Amino acid sequence: MRFTIPALSCPRTTAGKIDRTKPLRPKLVGYYTKGARPNWTRMNEYHAWKDHVREHAPAGLPQPAQGQPVRVDIWCWFADGTHNDPENVRKGIVDALYPKGDKFVFGYHHFPQYDPQNPRVEVQVQV
Repeated sequence: MRFTIPALSCPRTTAGKIDRTKPLRPKLVGYYTKGARPNWTRMNEYHAWKDHVREHAPAGLPQPAQGQPVRVDIWCWFADGTHNDPENVRKGIVDALYPKGDKFVFGYHHFPQYDPQNPRVEVQVQV
């Protein structure tokens, strides 16, 4: 099963805070974990990304289980050279698709590619 997740329109930040004077930018958001000093802007962006991923995922995705692992491979097309690590983008997608746990999910993130006109993630899910 293959599907596409378009980039999420995200506000730009200055010194970790949203800068509303700058235009939105297309972004493929990477995994975020709350540390001792949470970055609320980044955390909210990550939660919005997970919702965005679920909106674009088709119904009927295979569910991982012991003895039936699921493979999730991704290909990232970023808008420019300033971007998240593709491995972290994959982790965020897996977290969004399998919120009950990804113990039996494996896969690969391919090298970053660039498409300023259409930044996106291609996702392939298979048993």
